[in-house]
Amino acid sequence: MQLLNLKIFFIIIFFGWQIHAQNFDKSIISNHATDGVYGILEKDLDDDGDLDLMSASQNDNTLAYYINDGTGIFTQKIIVTDFTGATSIDGADFNNDGLMDFVAVGDSELAWFENNGDETFTKHSIEVNLDTPLQVRAYDLGSLLDPGTPDGDIDIGLLESGAGYVVVYINEDSDFTRYNLIEVNQPKYLHGGDFNNDGDPDLLVPSFGDNKIEWYKLGTWGFEVGGTVITGFNGVFGVEGGDINKDGYDDVVAAAYLDNELAWFENDGTGQNFIKHTIDHQLSGASYVHLLDIDNDNDMDIIADAYGTVSGNTTTGHQMVIYYNDGHQVFTKTIVDDTEMGMAVFSVQDFTGDNLYDIAFAANLSNEIILLKNNTLGVKNNARQDLLIYPNPASDFINIHTLKEIDKVEIFDITGRKVWIGSGHQIYLQNFKKGYYLVKVSFVSGIKTVQKIIVK
Repeated sequence: MQLLNLKIFFIIIFFGWQIHAQNFDKSIISNHATDGVYGILEKDLDDDGDLDLMSASQNDNTLAYYINDGTGIFTQKIIVTDFTGATSIDGADFNNDGLMDFVAVGDSELAWFENNGDETFTKHSIEVNLDTPLQVRAYDLGSLLDPGTPDGDIDIGLLESGAGYVVVYINEDSDFTRYNLIEVNQPKYLHGGDFNNDGDPDLLVPSFGDNKIEWYKLGTWGFEVGGTVITGFNGVFGVEGGDINKDGYDDVVAAAYLDNELAWFENDGTGQNFIKHTIDHQLSGASYVHLLDIDNDNDMDIIADAYGTVSGNTTTGHQMVIYYNDGHQVFTKTIVDDTEMGMAVFSVQDFTGDNLYDIAFAANLSNEIILLKNNTLGVKNNARQDLLIYPNPASDFINIHTLKEIDKVEIFDITGRKVWIGSGHQIYLQNFKKGYYLVKVSFVSGIKTVQKIIVK
């Protein structure tokens, strides 16, 4: 009997390892013109169906982008080398001329850089004397009365942490008008969701200065407080929204930098009551988080980075960590990388074209941009041979061709947020914005596979 129990134990351990073990190989994307790199962001800059990268490095005042050949090999191109204290960057066509422009923030300035078509850029300053700007994003916000309605111009969102504002700059023929959208004490990060389950987009904003997380809903003009997720979460930093327990409601995952804590907050469906579940209270310098199904087992996992402990001029304890969800919100911690490189902002996407999530991050102490390539082999790779999704790129619809019986189809946007769920062999795309999506097909047999598509 003891021998039988021992065999069962090893079988469980073996299959548990198979489910969650993922292998990541480290490679350097760039160590040139990345002195003090803090900002990193992914986007398909050349419209070829794979994700490229952008970087902002503070110490050498450099903005750069990196074109992906589709396999995770990147070619660096410099935008400018004189943007003081560069910290964050995004790319978009701001003047509607068909060329990819860039927007960035530095020590105190917001500017967009017009693409001249010959790999040179002309700087257009939007605002100077900003107070600790942190995160900049480009998106078609439409109007302040209805940010969900695009108007064809790419607008700009900004966190001005020192002044305590979430700011939007509305684009009208490349002329930007500032609106202070939300006032919050030292915002560090910004994410979306639907926390009151009304179908309208909400904003999730952490207050580092007040140690609390609130979400904001659409009001009669802009956004107003919708509810409080938690107070007393010491040094709250990175946050994301998503349905962690698969009950149909968006929950919240967050990192508390000063408490070295990672936790998720269960939403009762109203957005007014959240139950805290601590995942890890020993994540030293817990900073940024991403929520997505990284191992393709139909539940949401958490990827987080720990900046470490600062003592004088020395910082130790950097970690990139994956918390694998067993489907019942029990998370298993796996350290993916723990070298002393000073991890900061990171991105989790398929950079190598194999339908597996990779991790790219900015290492601001070693002055490198790093790619952790996912080399995991498993059933999901083999399933691709039995599935064809076409046309790709697509504009009106996609067809799913397979001889296997489909259980369900889920589509995720570039942030990992689920934007569609259903079944069948044809999906219409009229309500999809242009961009990169992941289509996850679950078969009745239990096999799952993920393929990326481009919506034109």
